[in-house]
Formats: sequence, C-alpha cells, structure tokens
Amino acid sequence: MLHAYIGDGKGKTTAGIGQLIRALGAGKRVCAVFFDKSDRTHPIHEAVVLERLQVKVSVMGCDRSLPDGGFRMSLGDDDKLAARGALSLARNLIGSGDYDLILLDEIVTSLSSGALGFDDFVLVLDAVTEHLDLICTGRCSNDDWLSRFDLVSRITKVKHYFDRGFAARPGIEY
Repeated sequence: MLHAYIGDGKGKTTAGIGQLIRALGAGKRVCAVFFDKSDRTHPIHEAVVLERLQVKVSVMGCDRSLPDGGFRMSLGDDDKLAARGALSLARNLIGSGDYDLILLDEIVTSLSSGALGFDDFVLVLDAVTEHLDLICTGRCSNDDWLSRFDLVSRITKVKHYFDRGFAARPGIEY
C-alpha cells in the first residue's frame, strides 16, 4: 500500500513515525530514509529514538541550516546528488524484501523542489509490492501524482507560531 502524508501543516513526519512505531510494535520489519534533512548541525531527534529501537535509519540530506538559525531554501547540486542517493537507497530497500513498512520522509518535498525527477519517483512507487507499505511525506506543489496512492492525508496549516516570528525549537520542530 502507498501512503502519502502531505501539506503545509506541521505533523507529516510525526504521522509517518507514529505509523512506523505502530508497525514495529506489531512485529513488522521497518526502516526509514530521511530525504532533505541532515544531522550535521543538530541531531535528527526522531532518528535518534528510532535507532534506539534498533530501526535502520538513513539520514541522506545536505545541511541546509543557516548560521542565524534559518533554513536555506535554494537547492544546489549537492542537494540533488543527496536526493538521488537517498532514492537509490530507497529502491534497494524496497527491492530487498526485508521490510514490511518503509518511511521515505520528505521525499515529496524533494520531488516538489526539483531535487528529484517525477519519473524516478514513479519508478520507486511502481516497485512497491502488495506485501509492503510505503509512506511518503513532505510538502506537495502538485497533486497530479496522488492518484497512485492508496491513502492520502493532507495536513493543512491553520495557524503557526512561525508566522509570528518564533524560531524552530529542538524537540518540537526538530
């Protein structure tokens, strides 16, 4: 089954991790690939917990944190290379048959930003067998591909303290 947790609201990664933990608790074999995130500047706290639970975790993004605490929105060649590497890993994990559920966190953001091509993304989706649940999360700029998914949850921002100038906080946003 193909799951998509998309939108501009907070909670897409949290929903994906919650589903992964539920599957793990039920004895399923799970793993996670984090696209467009880096643990070079600060830890990916959800990855830290998953590793403690002995979940295979791969953090594949480039560091896009800025010295002032902001986030670099532009993409460079290194971002595209990291996204392609994460996609290659995802294909290998899907093809291995070793997992019941795979989380591809922020893969949709990588697609929407142009770091990944649509055709390559579709190849990953097409490789999923009936015995695998694949969860894809991220901000979505185009809904054309959503018909391929069995479950789509759109998480919409109604209000956020970022809009009032508050900075991201460890343990809450990252």
